[in-house]
Amino acid sequence: MNEPRINIGVGEIHRGKIECTELEDGTPVILPYFVMRGVRKRPILLLNAALHGDELNGIEVITRLFEKLNPMQLHGTLLAVPVVNTLAFRARSRVDPVDGKNLNRLFPGKKEGTVTERIAYHFFHKFVKKADFGIDLHTGMKGHLLVPHPRIRVLSDFSPSLEHARALGTEIIFYHEGHPGMLNIAAGKIGIPIVCFEIGEAGRIDENYIQAGIKGIINFMKYFGMLEGEPEIPEKQILLKDYIEIPSPIGGIFHPKVNAGDVIKKNQLIGIIKSPFTGEKRYVKSPKNGVVIGIRSQPLVRPGTTAAWLMSFEQGNVLPPLKKHIKEVTSRTFSITKEKGIEIK
Repeated sequence: MNEPRINIGVGEIHRGKIECTELEDGTPVILPYFVMRGVRKRPILLLNAALHGDELNGIEVITRLFEKLNPMQLHGTLLAVPVVNTLAFRARSRVDPVDGKNLNRLFPGKKEGTVTERIAYHFFHKFVKKADFGIDLHTGMKGHLLVPHPRIRVLSDFSPSLEHARALGTEIIFYHEGHPGMLNIAAGKIGIPIVCFEIGEAGRIDENYIQAGIKGIINFMKYFGMLEGEPEIPEKQILLKDYIEIPSPIGGIFHPKVNAGDVIKKNQLIGIIKSPFTGEKRYVKSPKNGVVIGIRSQPLVRPGTTAAWLMSFEQGNVLPPLKKHIKEVTSRTFSITKEKGIEIK
């Protein structure tokens, strides 16, 4: 039977795989999975990574959690798929280079569709539907280094609760319009909240972002009673809507002068672009007050290449305190905004 084995004994850990389809030479396309059963079965938390095959930090987060956690201290079940898009992962690519489809636009998938559509179908119907909630681990694309934050995606007919995203304990929560077929939208529409958690950059393993991912999931599990203890949640969490892409005015080499996560003021220098052919130099400055949510990490740019991604405080809101019992920690972002005289409404 081609189903994940979830009903295991108390304290057990199981690793297995299911088959989704096959390739032209008959090679099976698989989904590897891990299960950890605690002292009770529910809730079931789904963890997954590599919907895009070059997004690696989340894979390491999942494998380390299964090495670190003691199942006898777990109240519930962890169900994890560390690499969902195995074909893209094998190709070291965001998508499978043969059918070229973005897996995170195809849910709930098609049983008789393309290979990527079949992966979406099997993952959604055999893993997502068995969970009570989940965390979908992502990174920015190559050259796009993101600060750790959850992304809440909405449509005109879908708007999820903020609570699951806030339980990760990040200072910044990004709220913006999504696309039909995204995992968190398709799952949310059938009553299974899945949080998209962005940690770092594609194509790289970064220890700081791995630790941020682990901390976020541990916070989430404590918040929802799967682990003992109080989650560490910033005293102020900021909900930011939309972001500003700051383009390069010329081609050349980009030299950043700020880091991802920095609070910056209007007209502050973000970076310098130098042309090695003409000697021309341009200064890229911030158009508004905000947080650098992402910075270009690959230095070669063309005119129009995004050098930085800025979340403007004009569209930010400080969220009210969470009602559950938590351990409040100082909000670094909020403290810096006060020091710089920037107001967040």
